[in-house]
Amino acid sequence: MEIEQISKQTYDNYLKQVKINTFLQKSEMSEVLKANNSETEFLGLVDNGEVLAVALAVIRKVFLGVRVDLMTGAISTNPETEYIFYEKLKDYAKQINCLKLVVKPDKNYCNLDQEGNAIGKVDSTCLDNMQKMGYIVNDGSIGSFEGSPDYHFVKDLSGFSTLREDELLKSFNYNAQRKIKKGRDMNLRVRAISKDELEEFNRLTVETSRRQHFSDLPFEYYQTFYDMFSESAEFLVSEIDINHSIKNLTNLIEKLNESPKGNKQKIESLAKEIKMLEEFRENANTNVIQLANMVIVYLENQAIYFVGGSSTKYQKLPGAFMIQFEAMKRTIEKGIPLYNFFGVEGKFDGSDGVLRFKQNFNGYIIKKVGAFIYYPHPMKYKMIQFLKGIRSKRKL
Repeated sequence: MEIEQISKQTYDNYLKQVKINTFLQKSEMSEVLKANNSETEFLGLVDNGEVLAVALAVIRKVFLGVRVDLMTGAISTNPETEYIFYEKLKDYAKQINCLKLVVKPDKNYCNLDQEGNAIGKVDSTCLDNMQKMGYIVNDGSIGSFEGSPDYHFVKDLSGFSTLREDELLKSFNYNAQRKIKKGRDMNLRVRAISKDELEEFNRLTVETSRRQHFSDLPFEYYQTFYDMFSESAEFLVSEIDINHSIKNLTNLIEKLNESPKGNKQKIESLAKEIKMLEEFRENANTNVIQLANMVIVYLENQAIYFVGGSSTKYQKLPGAFMIQFEAMKRTIEKGIPLYNFFGVEGKFDGSDGVLRFKQNFNGYIIKKVGAFIYYPHPMKYKMIQFLKGIRSKRKL
């Protein structure tokens, strides 16, 4: 048995035998990654012509060698064969002058409640096996969000029905319920966009990345992703038609005024919202404004909120809440049991704003085993790092 490069067709044929847990393992990601200037290879564990396990590898050129990343690990019909893949991968890495091999198996380590408290048992099988083979646990050089995140925030939707969407709404916390009811009053719309709208989509993701201090994906990445995952993903936007929303709120006030019970507090609240929308209308170049967006990928066992953005200027409007609510409803309609909000930092001290937003929807967290590293040529790697350090000091 040995690791070999295999064709895309061979890779895809093997995937038909297994149930994958993430779209990051699909062959389509090879083309998407190329749009982000990444070189990829399809690798297979082959024994006398039979493929026993496969992986999508990212190859990065580094000084005097290459780095190889398997950011969702290997895939096999047999769990034991997957570990044989990782053992043989070390030999393959040496042959191609790999200086650093990074493997992030798609394995769960434990579950946490949304406050970070452990629930259930820890599964250390993968951790133990990788260390026995000579891999080291992430030494801090691999980011939590590289490849598949180390912490996934998820919500179980198996008990909900689209015929009773208010039950889903009631499963959120008070703040999310209030925001979504406000979005309903304004009649905010969520829809899938066409490819020719990607430029506006990208504008929001760029704005969000700058606000939250992370690097956005290039426009070519979104274009390629749209094409490659056209059958299994949607690019959604939540938007407001200001004139229509003002009219809708005005009608609600009229109905409340006609009611014998009345509702002074509700009427005052709606009137404030109308005033806010009128101010937005005065300063906007268009009547229809995109408030938030997302890419959602549908798999058999889960729907994944991969990436998204929101408008800073219109954060008082509940576009981000409405789009999540709609995405969950679409997930339920497709009979998919789990909604994956994707990554959070794993910090539960209140500093992670992304986590705070996702906690509004009352889910739990899956902690993955994380990244493992192997240095095929440790002395050469250390020498290169030493030379880099000297060069950096000379530049100072």
